Amino acid sequence: MDVVRHTDPTTITWAPLMFRCPWDLLIGRTWRGCVTVAGDAMHPMTPDLGQGGCTALEDAVVLARNIASSRSSSDGFEKAIEGYVKERRVRVAGIIAGAYLSGWVQQGGIGWWGGVVVRFVRDHIFYRFVFKRLAKVSEFDCGRLTCE
Repeated sequence: MDVVRHTDPTTITWAPLMFRCPWDLLIGRTWRGCVTVAGDAMHPMTPDLGQGGCTALEDAVVLARNIASSRSSSDGFEKAIEGYVKERRVRVAGIIAGAYLSGWVQQGGIGWWGGVVVRFVRDHIFYRFVFKRLAKVSEFDCGRLTCE
């Protein structure tokens, strides 16, 4: 409380939560030639799984590994970027969808009818079956970043 009381309101910045539909990532083009996006630019998601920063670090490892392994080929960077996107696409689409679903069921729903349906899904389906799998998303191993 002390920190909040002593914070100058003019120094606070904020940005709205961003969301990219998972299917946009699966079927959309997220690279062109030697240019791609990583981190929040590739996979903005709701904070419900707490995996945004971790996923960005995974991106960095996978991108660096792809660039390092393609240095010897003539079309190196383009192939590296393409390989990075192919490797990350399915994983991050799943995390985006999981984070959105997790937030949706935990917030309850709109109105009486929506609330009843969402609570039923949350209490009888989501926590019994889905959440166990979503919780394991943090156990992912993106592989080693080796130096040659």
